[in-house]
Amino acid sequence: MRKFINLSKNRQVKLDKKFPDLFKIYCVKDTPHYKRVAITVFDHWLTLEEFQNDFPDKNERLSRNKSLHDFAKVMSKNTEILNFKFKGKWERCYPSFREFSSQESMDNYLHPAGDNDSSDKFCRLVLPEFSAVYFESWDYTNIFYIQDDKVIPEIKKWASESGVYCLEY
Repeated sequence: MRKFINLSKNRQVKLDKKFPDLFKIYCVKDTPHYKRVAITVFDHWLTLEEFQNDFPDKNERLSRNKSLHDFAKVMSKNTEILNFKFKGKWERCYPSFREFSSQESMDNYLHPAGDNDSSDKFCRLVLPEFSAVYFESWDYTNIFYIQDDKVIPEIKKWASESGVYCLEY
């Protein structure tokens, strides 16, 4: 069974306009359209020493991943989330937005990739209602790219409900 269903061409065009510079932020390049907010299992930005000394055991890794998964589930219950992938190459690259084919496929997709050796398996979402982009990232910290600070209180509420933290850059 397919995990995703492509959206209509009309909706693709609207979403493409709503999310400028999507490929730039995917490539972790600066753009004036977005501000970053982190979702993390840590209650503060780790110092270099804290980061270097963080070697969680299997149970702690599972607990951290569960917390991030819980956040993603709370997020998905409160607003529409859509996956996207890129088609084309480099300058001619464009996003293709997709909805989930079932609740089960959404839940499986939202589960953190964990200690995967490649970011190819990381979750990539847009939240149209919030004009926000959500990327899974490394070290138990995921990133929101938001276009309007007004959505931060809602993101912080979701974080609080799921036992993670929202840290502003």
